[in-house]
Amino acid sequence: MPLPKLAPDQGAPPVDIQQTAFSHDVMGRYVCNNWNEAVASQVNGGYPFDAIVIGAGMFGGYCAEKLYRLGAPHALRVLILEAGAFLLPSHIQNLPQRLGGDVGGPAYLRQRDDANGTLNTVWGMPWISNEKFPGLAYCVGGRSLFWGGWAPRLTDADLANWPQDVVAFLKGQAGQPAAYADTEIETGVVPTTEYISGPLFDALKTAFAAAKAGVPQITDIAEAPLAVLGASPAPGVFPFDKFSSGPFLMDAIRHDVGNNARYGDLSRRVFLVPRTQVLRLNLSGNAATSIDVSSDGQRFNLPVVPTCAVVLANGTIEATRLALDSLGIGSHQFGAPRVGNLMAHLRSNITVRIKRAALGITAALDTLETAALIVRGTALGRRFHLQVTAAAVAGASPEQNLFSMIPDIDILHTIVANQDPNWIVLTFRGIGEMEDQRTASPNPAMSWIDLSNETDAWMMRRAYVNLVPTPADNQLWAAMDKAAFELARQLAKSSTNIQYLVGGKFQDTQPLPDANGKGPWQDLLGTTHHEAGTLFMGAPGASVTDTAGKFHNVANVYVAGPAIFPTLGSANPSLTALTLARRTAQTIVQANRQPGPAQTSFTPLSLSPIDWTMVQQPGSLAGVVHHGSVLETVGSATQLSYGLYWYTKETLANFRLWVEWRVAKLDDNSGVYIRIPPPNTANALVAADEQGYEVQIDERGYDSATNTTGNAIQRTGAVYKLCAPSGFPSNPIGQWNSFLIEANGQVITVTLNGQLVTTCTGTRRTSGHLALQVHHGTSRTQFRNLQIAKLP
Repeated sequence: MPLPKLAPDQGAPPVDIQQTAFSHDVMGRYVCNNWNEAVASQVNGGYPFDAIVIGAGMFGGYCAEKLYRLGAPHALRVLILEAGAFLLPSHIQNLPQRLGGDVGGPAYLRQRDDANGTLNTVWGMPWISNEKFPGLAYCVGGRSLFWGGWAPRLTDADLANWPQDVVAFLKGQAGQPAAYADTEIETGVVPTTEYISGPLFDALKTAFAAAKAGVPQITDIAEAPLAVLGASPAPGVFPFDKFSSGPFLMDAIRHDVGNNARYGDLSRRVFLVPRTQVLRLNLSGNAATSIDVSSDGQRFNLPVVPTCAVVLANGTIEATRLALDSLGIGSHQFGAPRVGNLMAHLRSNITVRIKRAALGITAALDTLETAALIVRGTALGRRFHLQVTAAAVAGASPEQNLFSMIPDIDILHTIVANQDPNWIVLTFRGIGEMEDQRTASPNPAMSWIDLSNETDAWMMRRAYVNLVPTPADNQLWAAMDKAAFELARQLAKSSTNIQYLVGGKFQDTQPLPDANGKGPWQDLLGTTHHEAGTLFMGAPGASVTDTAGKFHNVANVYVAGPAIFPTLGSANPSLTALTLARRTAQTIVQANRQPGPAQTSFTPLSLSPIDWTMVQQPGSLAGVVHHGSVLETVGSATQLSYGLYWYTKETLANFRLWVEWRVAKLDDNSGVYIRIPPPNTANALVAADEQGYEVQIDERGYDSATNTTGNAIQRTGAVYKLCAPSGFPSNPIGQWNSFLIEANGQVITVTLNGQLVTTCTGTRRTSGHLALQVHHGTSRTQFRNLQIAKLP
């Protein structure tokens, strides 16, 4: 059935929750906004976005959530643009039967888009390659809804060529905690044994420890670092099961709706717009100032304020395409701009079954036997690891019950009763690192990305991906496979205790690689989803991005994801890239904070609510909301909303006051009062106007008595109705401005954005309190960085 329009034709009733023949789109509607809603949230009273995240997948969704949470004390606004639509609320394996069907992957691998377009609902192929890829999952949550969940740290050897400040951040240094530790708890990697445990797990740890001595390439055996939280993290709190970024982002959006919607979308702080593909970033000078997008089949241009951070989080290949197309990076020695250092993983899947007795398993088969371990190794000076899964299953997949929701206890009992009493099936999933090439001039014989001459439906050049193993990569691949087979033999102790899966059947003889070291157990390079490295971080002139993920040559564009890895190691990049995405969010939030006055004599005013008092005009609903370090005037659009917010902690005589402020629309009105009497004074609001001074904030210079605008003595920078400013150097609506207000004797001066605009000699009080004005209900003026320097 056709979908009712969210924005219906004229005369049709509005539709908020769309319906299909089978479902109400409550989750999609409660999480997402359309393009028009997001754009409208910035005008007529809405502040511009402080960060725009491109992509709501594994790293984009997580980075956006961190920007929202960490940016709360600064009232940061975040926009997420996602090319796909809302699909699932969490990882597909958190749903019964893993939802069934084929949505978890494409019907087939492709080197380029074909006539079939998107496969299995969400799997699209936007680039062209020499290798076959599954492509991207075009949906909120992206590939995090389908990933395997293995999340090991990078080792010291993996990090040997990484910037030292990043290594210190990840691992902890000089008393600082390891950032890895937070992400491991957040994703469910720690604790490791609350999800995988039991007799089989205990027996395998013992058996692997004994077998390790017979395989010199093996360096470590440990509990599997799986991003699954199987137990409640706190009393009364549900476990979130297998990690994906989707629930993080959903929770942030619903928190925003519940706490920041006083003025509807105008005051909300985070928006997710689906079905919106970013085509190009447009630069002015060294900053991105607008973004070209296609949203629901139409092309739009989104202006970006200079202070807004843009985060490329749409996957390594597509982020690289945008950088090549828009940001001026890449070598032109081969014609089209090209970057190297493209890495993925060398992956093998070797499955065997070993007799229970050989593994030392003596426990009765009365519980579900599923286990997992991680085995690390080195060969030829390079690193690999084996993701080992094991189960007493009758078939060939030890993962058939791993990562499953089984809501019916009778079904679980049936599965336990039908386990194989004689064999344990083990899969050794080998993951080996690829060679890096951290250089501005990529080697054409290695892996790289450039722009092809083929364009998409919007006439944007597609990325061309050249992904090839080097001879050294192939040698490592063969050595890794050899180590896996040898480890299996050591575990079995005898050839009579082991069988190998070949062509879907178990056989007694080990399969052998061909003359080139290749075997049918090896996966294609493009199938791991672990593309990385093309926008690698490091020092200026020797890398593409800095250690926070910002492009060296662009002031406000960042990358979240493994594209910034200098080297890849053998670990799944998710844990490290998530941890670095938090670092990027922290950097963006920190960059949004202004340093304040240059003089060191200033100290911050207290922002504790106990040091402030609101005095309202009778019947008024005036108020001030504390967003951490940002104060915002609020009121009612339908009722009188006038008042002053007194700073009661102290009185001040001679001083310099630094205040940063911004307005959301042209008719916003406020002011900074100085030297006013205490709030408990009779007729305090009138007394403040008559005895103190107001430094005006009103971009129109509106005079209510004459209903005219342009009155200088009532315009921004004026000492209200006493002295007019000599100029009006305000920044554009929505951007921050600064006042430096000096009161010394009877002389009041006002400096606006570094320009002295007002000098006023008065006859009023020479000491008193400060206050911020709430002028009317629809005026949302924000203040921050209030600092004082007392004068003799």
